[in-house]
Amino acid sequence: MKTPFLLLTICSVFLILVFIKEAKAFFDENEIVQITEIAQQQNIEINKWSMYIKEPIKEYNTKNDIKKIIMEIKKSETGYKWVMHQFKEDHFKIIGERISSNEDINEKIIIIYFPLKDKYNLSITYDIKGSNWDEKKWSEISNLYKSKIEDFTAFYTVEGTTSINEPIEVEAANLLKSFSGETIQTLEEENFVSLSAYTRRWDTKLPLGNNQFMNLNIAYRNSNPSNGSIKVTIGSPIITSEY
Repeated sequence: MKTPFLLLTICSVFLILVFIKEAKAFFDENEIVQITEIAQQQNIEINKWSMYIKEPIKEYNTKNDIKKIIMEIKKSETGYKWVMHQFKEDHFKIIGERISSNEDINEKIIIIYFPLKDKYNLSITYDIKGSNWDEKKWSEISNLYKSKIEDFTAFYTVEGTTSINEPIEVEAANLLKSFSGETIQTLEEENFVSLSAYTRRWDTKLPLGNNQFMNLNIAYRNSNPSNGSIKVTIGSPIITSEY
C-alpha cells in the first residue's frame, strides 16, 4: 500500500511545482512587470499603471441574446456596481465599477451594445487602473485576469516622473535601449518626444504597414521646465492614456 501512496504524493508535488513555475513565468514575462522593472532601474518613480483588455466584438441575433450575456456577466463578476447609459436610440453602455478596499486599484467592465443591420453587436472591455506599483497586488490582479490576458490583447501603460541630465530625446532613446528596442516612428515637439518602437522581448505586436510593427511606446514630456520634473509614459503595445 505504501508504493501507490508514495507515487501519488510524488505526482502531487510535481504538479504543484509545475503550476508554481508556470505562474512565476507568467508573472515574470508579463510586459507590465518588465516595464516597471526597467523604469525603476532608470530612476523613474511610478505614479500610475493601467491594463486595458478588449474582447473582439461579437454578433448576436436579438437584443434578448445580448441581455442574457449581460446577466451572465453581472452574475459571474461579483462586487461591481452597475450603471447603464443610453447614448443613442438602441445604443447602450453599461459600466460596472469595483474599487479595492484601500482605493488604490479601480476595475471597470465596459459593455456596449448596438444594432447593426439585422444583428446586435456586443463589445466588452476591462479597464484596470492602479496607483504607485506593488508587485504583490499586481500578482493578485494578473491572476484574476490571467485567462483574458492569454486569450485577448492586453494594453499596458505605466506613468511616472523623473529628473534628467540630457535632452528629453536623448533620455527617451536611452530608455528605449534598455528594452533592446528599435525606433519605428518618432514625434518631436518642444518639450515633448514620443517613440513608437519594436522590441523582441514580447510576442505582441501591432502592424503599422509596410511590414513594420510596434509593441512599445515611450513618451517624455517636460511640462514644467522650471522644476526639472519630467513626465514619462511607457506603454505596450501602445500607450492608452493621454500623454
